[in-house]
Amino acid sequence: MPLFGPPDVEKLKTEGNVEGLIKALGYKEDLHVRWDAAEALGQIGDMRAVEPLIVALKDVHWAAAGGLKEIGAPATASLITALKDVDEDSRQVAAWALGKIGDACAVEPLIATLKDKVGSVRQAAAGALGQIGDARAVEPLITALKDVDESVCEGAAGALGKIGDARAVEPLIAAFEDEDWNLRKKAAEALGEIDRPAVRPLISALKDANEDIRQPAAWALGQIGDARAVEPLISALKDADDDMRQAAAEALGQIGNARAVKPLIATLKDVDEGVRGAAAGALGKISDAHAVEPLITTLEDVDDDVREAAAGALGQIGDASAVEPLVVTLNDASESMREAAAGALGRIGDSWAVKPLIAALKDEDWGLCKKAAEALGEVGAPAVELLVATLKDPHKIVRWAAAEALGQIGDVRAVKPLVVALGDADEDVRKAAAEALGQIRDPRTVGPLIAALKDTDKTVRWVAARALGQIGDARAVEPLVAALHDSNWIVCKTAANALAGMCRSGNGDREAAREMPRL
Repeated sequence: MPLFGPPDVEKLKTEGNVEGLIKALGYKEDLHVRWDAAEALGQIGDMRAVEPLIVALKDVHWAAAGGLKEIGAPATASLITALKDVDEDSRQVAAWALGKIGDACAVEPLIATLKDKVGSVRQAAAGALGQIGDARAVEPLITALKDVDESVCEGAAGALGKIGDARAVEPLIAAFEDEDWNLRKKAAEALGEIDRPAVRPLISALKDANEDIRQPAAWALGQIGDARAVEPLISALKDADDDMRQAAAEALGQIGNARAVKPLIATLKDVDEGVRGAAAGALGKISDAHAVEPLITTLEDVDDDVREAAAGALGQIGDASAVEPLVVTLNDASESMREAAAGALGRIGDSWAVKPLIAALKDEDWGLCKKAAEALGEVGAPAVELLVATLKDPHKIVRWAAAEALGQIGDVRAVKPLVVALGDADEDVRKAAAEALGQIRDPRTVGPLIAALKDTDKTVRWVAARALGQIGDARAVEPLVAALHDSNWIVCKTAANALAGMCRSGNGDREAAREMPRL
């Protein structure tokens, strides 16, 4: 048995003891000590740690690489040497660290590493070159798009997107033909990052005979958002392939140009439900009032996913004429449809929806109850009076939902009723009331919340402690100090966090500061 315990890494870091931490890197008995020492050396940033951390790449790979990344440019030369290490993990993390440091001196060595025999190392090199962003890497990365390892191809595509050089456009479009779906997606994302230089070639690709090229071309055009793509994408809404029509609709929604509204309205009658749903979603993003009536009609589509997309779109547009049909939909047979309608009504925020949403709080579907509460919170002040009355409902879930919504609204008219709800028979209602009072932050609630620190339920106690911290009134300091000794550790921790926040804001006192180190 050793005579001494493991090195105290935290103490060594506090003291800035670089030599001690370098010794701790070699502490064989405990991997965690070595890991923590590597991180601490990076945080200190002393050049003396570079070579020991290079050695540690073979052991605590990522921690050592992270430490070298923190040290930065002074570590570049040693990391470049590590790219040729016999240990493949060392080569991989060295490449990663060089990318994070971003030193242009590493570009040529990383280009050479694109030919490493191990795929994960080549992938790391590609990613690093993308982070450095040097144009010298473009051609080698284009070559890497055809690597035998799919992850390397994907890494190369991502890197080319970050560099943003127009030379990569055609090779990335060619990558759409690859069998690997992830590579096609990465290539589309990369073209989206390259942006304007990619628009014309991508528009041309929309007419390619191969649907695997047309579809990601539409994705990329949506990501770029250039108005030149609107008409070609509108034409693509009539493509023979379902997935292509869906991708075109989604892209038009991302671009958000009003010219697409009429064609997208027509697409709400497409034979494919995925296309109809995408068209509804796109109309919501564009938010043109001309789409309201067609979307209301789409609430009766045969497919639930399409109907939900239509409800969501109506919520985004926010037109009051959609309120009545959405209220009717609150009684739909489909649970998910009822929830979508409640969410849309909340977004529209019309006071006419308050009573139906209050009624929806009593639905057997927990998801609808929660959505209705969130919606009432979004409606805001017009819902307060009815929500206050609902705090007396015989059903505990309804009372809980009302308290949640009142907290979200934050209206002081709810303070007294919520204080009364702190004495509710149900612990979930008491918890929701305490949480709501913390959100409202009215000083009048400090006394009742202090009393709630002695609630029989631990969750109520810790929420009350958090609420007192949110209010930040000095009267809460002594009760929160007492709560540091609660039988439940979460209550103790929450009280400590509340006191710490109050000390930072200047509302704490010396007694709180004295108690904190004893936790």
